Amino acid sequence: MFTLAITKKDLQPETLSNSNPGPPNRSKALLPRRSKEEKRHTTTTVAKQNAPRLWKNPSTFAMEALSSPWYSTMLRLQSTLIHASVDFFNRQMQYRYVVVPMTTGSISSPMGLGSDSQPVSIDLAGTKTYLADSQQFTLEYALRLEDGLPGAYYLGTSCRGEDPDATHLNQFCHVECELLGGLSEGMDVANAYIIALVQEFKRKHALEIESFAGSTKHLDGMLALYRDHGNSFPVITLDDALALPNITRDMWYDAVEGQPQYGRCLSLLGEQMLIEKFGGAVWLTEMDHLSVPFYQAHAKGGEKAHCGDVLLGLGEVVGCGNRHSTAEQVLRALEQHMVDLAEYKWYIDMRRLKKL
Repeated sequence: MFTLAITKKDLQPETLSNSNPGPPNRSKALLPRRSKEEKRHTTTTVAKQNAPRLWKNPSTFAMEALSSPWYSTMLRLQSTLIHASVDFFNRQMQYRYVVVPMTTGSISSPMGLGSDSQPVSIDLAGTKTYLADSQQFTLEYALRLEDGLPGAYYLGTSCRGEDPDATHLNQFCHVECELLGGLSEGMDVANAYIIALVQEFKRKHALEIESFAGSTKHLDGMLALYRDHGNSFPVITLDDALALPNITRDMWYDAVEGQPQYGRCLSLLGEQMLIEKFGGAVWLTEMDHLSVPFYQAHAKGGEKAHCGDVLLGLGEVVGCGNRHSTAEQVLRALEQHMVDLAEYKWYIDMRRLKKL
């Protein structure tokens, strides 16, 4: 899971690019021409091994996993993911790494309209707090610690107080970053990050991936889709997606059951339809504002959110959105989403003290 957020800077994109020419220009991943060896390799297909699903038997899982090729492969893939992520955000984007706490008093998905998860409340030495679902607010704070900082990021855990299912875990690792710029700059960074990971997985683990997936055609397809769309991925708004002729009622739902005034969301079936329609990956943008968390900036008069999700594979894997620029905008959003502002006073005051 990769959550990418954008803090709006009071500069036009051209001014932002000129005043800080490095990171925005480097966010476009340019794909090199493939060698003959690479082209031959991408056509390779091997016998597919199935995931062992040893976790289904908790009493024997830990010991059996020690001798499982699947789990040793996952260890290597995980290591590559972490090192490639740090390399991308540190070397290519020149973002600062932020060491974040495990707990937070200001959860990013509070109870209220648009909340997409439940918080995990704990008592830590007599203090009521939460296991962090996200530290994006901390990253917003970090951007204000150094003038002109293009971005900040971390790799860490997320805890959600809900039952897991096939596409959502209640504890997992993710990468988050906050950057200066607009939504288009954020989408460029997210696109480039995805491509950097795909290229690194192919370079280091092609044979291992083939042994479990049967081929690397899905990776080749992702690179081709990106290349064919001018070093980007296809984009569709929520309204346009819901207007497609092949959309059916089971492909979307009301964010609050039976109350359409609080916004609409795509179901997993709807996400899968879009992924197939656009060839493997697509940006879904301009969600109904009351269907997403309060911190997403308003668009189109306030009814829409200035945000987007990358849909690929199982569904949403990247979230991206602008943040509110002013304290007044945050106050308005908290009120609209029926969220108690008491624990977000610092988040509001931060904008009054140091506006980005």
